[in-house]
Amino acid sequence: MTRFEYGSSALLVAWFVLLAGCGGSGSSATISGVVTLDGKPLPAGSVQFASTKSGQAAFANLEGDGRYSVVFPEADLGAEYEVTVGEPVDDDVDATAIAENPPEKTKRRIPQKYSDRTTSGLKVTIANPGETEFNIDLQSR
Repeated sequence: MTRFEYGSSALLVAWFVLLAGCGGSGSSATISGVVTLDGKPLPAGSVQFASTKSGQAAFANLEGDGRYSVVFPEADLGAEYEVTVGEPVDDDVDATAIAENPPEKTKRRIPQKYSDRTTSGLKVTIANPGETEFNIDLQSR
């Protein structure tokens, strides 16, 4: 090999090593499951997870069958996440518009205690990267 070929090969190897190192820490995690109320899938609502370690939080609205999936690109592995379940979240609604024209109160299907992290009693730990299943059964009484 010529000096040019050695240099090109070394540069190519260095480039691949650099790319492999830029892939992140590999701590991406997904929490998914089904939310039920008294044993029946909850057709509408949202679930939120907040790390007790860093405060990192994410949420997802429930599907019609109570299923949800929340992705953490960089999860706090080994940390406990406090969980709340509440009304659906509408990302397209402007908070100012809601304050000026609040929606009519509707009968809450989700007991109030589940909407506050200090009273919900719901917690999950993300032990490893990848998928964590966490089914949530809420009780109306």
